[in-house]
Amino acid sequence: MDEGFEPFRTPHPERLGPAVVISVLAAVATVCLFILYAVNGEAIADTMYEAQIWPSVKNGFSRNGAVPSIEFYRTAIERTLFYLLLISGLGVLVSLSFSTRLAGNRQIGGLASRLESSTFRDTCILVYLLIIATVLRLPGLNLGIWRDEASTYFEAASGSASAVIDMVKYGELNPPGFYLLTHYAIEWLGTGENALKISPFVFGLVAIPAAYYLARVAGSRQAALLAASLVTISPVGIYYAQEARPNTLAALLCCLVTLFLLTSLNSRHRTWSLIAFVLCASLLIYVQYTGLMLLVSLALATVVLVVRRPGQVPALPYLIAGFSIFVIYLPWIPIFFDHLGTGTPWTPESEWLDKPRAIYKNTAYLLPWSSQKSIIAKITLGMAALAAFCALAWYVVGIFRRQRPPAASQREETAMFVLATALLGPILMLAALSLTGRYMFSFIPIASAFFGILLVRAGHLLSQRDWRWVQPLPVAIVALFGWTLLNVWDIATADRLPKSGIRTVASDIDPSSSETVYLLSPDFTAPTFGYYTRNKNVPFAGFARLEDPHIFRPQDYAETWSRDAAVPETIDYLRRMAGEGYVRLALIEGGGCHVLEDTGRMQYSRVRDLRAEIDRLLSPVSFTNYSARIECVTVTEYDLTGLANDGSTTGAD
Repeated sequence: MDEGFEPFRTPHPERLGPAVVISVLAAVATVCLFILYAVNGEAIADTMYEAQIWPSVKNGFSRNGAVPSIEFYRTAIERTLFYLLLISGLGVLVSLSFSTRLAGNRQIGGLASRLESSTFRDTCILVYLLIIATVLRLPGLNLGIWRDEASTYFEAASGSASAVIDMVKYGELNPPGFYLLTHYAIEWLGTGENALKISPFVFGLVAIPAAYYLARVAGSRQAALLAASLVTISPVGIYYAQEARPNTLAALLCCLVTLFLLTSLNSRHRTWSLIAFVLCASLLIYVQYTGLMLLVSLALATVVLVVRRPGQVPALPYLIAGFSIFVIYLPWIPIFFDHLGTGTPWTPESEWLDKPRAIYKNTAYLLPWSSQKSIIAKITLGMAALAAFCALAWYVVGIFRRQRPPAASQREETAMFVLATALLGPILMLAALSLTGRYMFSFIPIASAFFGILLVRAGHLLSQRDWRWVQPLPVAIVALFGWTLLNVWDIATADRLPKSGIRTVASDIDPSSSETVYLLSPDFTAPTFGYYTRNKNVPFAGFARLEDPHIFRPQDYAETWSRDAAVPETIDYLRRMAGEGYVRLALIEGGGCHVLEDTGRMQYSRVRDLRAEIDRLLSPVSFTNYSARIECVTVTEYDLTGLANDGSTTGAD
């Protein structure tokens, strides 16, 4: 199955001509754009600055109360040209490396013999993809951190490994694996923003060759290269590779778990593959709970294969592997059920009629799509998501066909069945739990392998029909370059705003001044504030959790917000601080770049009750808005001396 079919390699070398022509023309056009910018770049940047012609940039800034600068446009143009040069260079490399004309040219001697080596060609392309991935992901490291990443810091920076585990038990809804890793990384790299993101960044890059090997085991070399390319340009993959959360590690482990299971099904070295499977699976479910959904899906697929492929897939080794994973995970199972009981109280429960929409969202999330909001883009995405879901269902059901295909085809169908089950199971399970979007990120490398194989099969069908005008390689290059044209500006301007406005707020705080008390409303912005003021002696509290609000506690979180005494307790706290000599209150409001509303069981609208009570008792001094990508905040300063002489209490119990 490693060889697969070769729709890109054809006995008619003239068929590959369009691939070389398209890629070379793209490279030449990009070089011409470079020359144009070098000659007249200042005027181009000035024109774009005055017109703000790109809607995503204009809306992204104006929505958050910011205006792009001329330096922003210059940087974005230069990045865009560099990205286009890299992509067009990849097109040249791929088209030439698969060109039978070039490989058959004896005049180039040693290069021809090297191009005949599939290992050499694939290694070159993978290295190039890693370079592109690195360049696409680097700018996002400058976005700062937001509350989830700040929570990672406070949980991982505990004094010992056991303390980290204790913090994760009541401060997270994830297992402790990633936080233990971050704990040891902090000892080597420090606690800076970029230091916290190095390991997720590396895991995001390693997922590219992992997806390559998964698709190669399941399909062919061409499918493997397409899978690696899809992971490279994945918009959400680019984002999560620079976020200090367990997402990229979970995605890498999901890919490896599926890879080793497929290897055990198709290899004579089943024992070693299953040992690697058990180790990776155990690590996965100690990193992220979505890994349990993958293991359940793979277990169901294995049971079906044992029944449908008697003699080929023995049951005993997989029973032993499953039991080993259970024993390894046994110490964490009580905590898992505690976290499961806690759930996500901020997630609204959808009706059963809304489940199809959740299934659609989870399927669409796996596609390497942009955030374009035009009607055409939405329709195209909807059609692609529907086609992808139908393909997944087709290959899951396909294993139950009565006819027995040839041995080689049977191995391919088995691999596609496993991949489809590994994706369809989490799609349906997450939809049943009313969870969508980012929870599907862990399965993107698996999806890339599945889609890569589908694209190659489509090319194989076209080759059989002798459609010479539609060949997979030139079409893939055009699609890749077209995707880049649609998304490269958004990628180049991804760091136009920081993740949180609290970073700017904290940078303006003078640690020598001890006259101001800070109140974070709502309290889930406090981890970010606590991180950026960790080296400053700054008094702060959160609404509706006054004590240690920088340590997030999902247990009883909804009940904390439902207390009638939340607002009176906060006012009493401010009176105590005024009595201790603080003369100013800085009320930091926000947490999201939209109006905070009740969601799920969370009564977030109570922040307005607090603001109304503070406005009734205190006089505002100043108001400042801080733009951000995720956590837009406003800071209102009040004169706190009015409460110093007020000896009354609110009577809160």
